[in-house]
Amino acid sequence: MFRNISKSEIINDNKLSKNFVNVKLNKLDLSCNIYKGDFSLDSFNFFLINNNNTTFDKLFTRDEFQKNEHFFTNKFYDNFHNNFNNFKKINNSFVLGSNAANNYYSNLTQFLPRIFFLNNNKIRIVINRNSSTKFRDFIKKILVSKKIDFSFTYLDEGFYKFTNSEMPQFFNLSKSINILRYILIPKKLESADKKIYVTREDSNYRKIINEADIIPILRSKGYKIINPQLYTIEDQIKIFSNVDKIIGAYGSNLANIIFCKPNTEILEIGPSFDEDYEKLFENRYKHLADLNKLKYSRLIADTVTIKKHSEIAKKYINKKVLNKSNYYKNLIVKIKDIKSFV
Repeated sequence: MFRNISKSEIINDNKLSKNFVNVKLNKLDLSCNIYKGDFSLDSFNFFLINNNNTTFDKLFTRDEFQKNEHFFTNKFYDNFHNNFNNFKKINNSFVLGSNAANNYYSNLTQFLPRIFFLNNNKIRIVINRNSSTKFRDFIKKILVSKKIDFSFTYLDEGFYKFTNSEMPQFFNLSKSINILRYILIPKKLESADKKIYVTREDSNYRKIINEADIIPILRSKGYKIINPQLYTIEDQIKIFSNVDKIIGAYGSNLANIIFCKPNTEILEIGPSFDEDYEKLFENRYKHLADLNKLKYSRLIADTVTIKKHSEIAKKYINKKVLNKSNYYKNLIVKIKDIKSFV
């Protein structure tokens, strides 16, 4: 069995504490604990296990809903060690990581904040191969601005063995938002569109089927139609940091509301989440809005069953969940509901 170590135990263990470097962001009075040495992890959870069979649950759990129980079973322990010598090897790297399915919410709020604690002038950055060109380009801009000489190393599915490498801790959502807002929001906001509708026309799920009926109504009320897929991440931040009102369907594009000014009005259009396993999704963007002091509302839409699921969804999601969950369906909005809001 693996031994799980708390933060206080790390501090009190002189030998173990030498494996951690503490990097501080002085202006936010915020620090990041970075494990430095040899360790293993998988390319989905990024749950670090060092070579002494030690884990650090409080530091390396990337999502508040992530379940780590299976890492502490005898079956996992035996399987881990039976396959240890077959793990792919990577040396001298900084494990930033990214979501295995390239989910923007996860990339933005869980993985990206940790890059601002990189304290090397030359490094190999480890991310998932599935990460989008847009996300990679944004990382490049950040590293170039920090004058860091870098290259990318890409992870595929499975476990990896790292030597002489670094793995930064994950932050809770509130700290992640503070980091991202402080560093990424432009210091001088330009005049821009004050009301936007965020379309999911290119998405596989929660696309609004009758969008053609509601867009003319929104345009007549001064809303600009925004497709985030057509904008760089840098431009998305500028757009969301300027607006006063946002309407959009439930989805990762709404992660950008972390850059909004306090009191910005948010209308999230989404399905009803009826299953117990859906509850972790239900208040995701409401939670972001609450942390950022935004005025949040939710409009429940009817759902439409998807006939053909995406390959990524089929790879990572149980078939029964795909066929039953409203998260994996499209939406129809009642026109009267939109009219009453705008």
